[in-house]
Amino acid sequence: KAKCLSVAQTYQLSPRETEIALLIAQGRSKAYIADALCLSENTVRTHAKNIYAKLGVHSKQEIIDLFTA
Repeated sequence: KAKCLSVAQTYQLSPRETEIALLIAQGRSKAYIADALCLSENTVRTHAKNIYAKLGVHSKQEIIDLFTA
C-alpha cells in the first residue's frame, strides 16, 4: 500500500482518485468500485479516465504493474 500511495502522490492524484486507483490496481471492475464506494459507474468511469491520463497508462494491467512494481 505504501508503494501505491507513493505513486499517487508522485502523480498528484486526488484522494478519491487514489482510492479508486488502489481498487483498480487490485483488479476490481468499475461496477464493483461504484458499488463499494456508493458512486455511479459514470463517476467511476470519469475518475478512471483522469487517473489513466495522469499516470500516462492505457490499460488496467499497466496500472497494476505501476502500483506493484
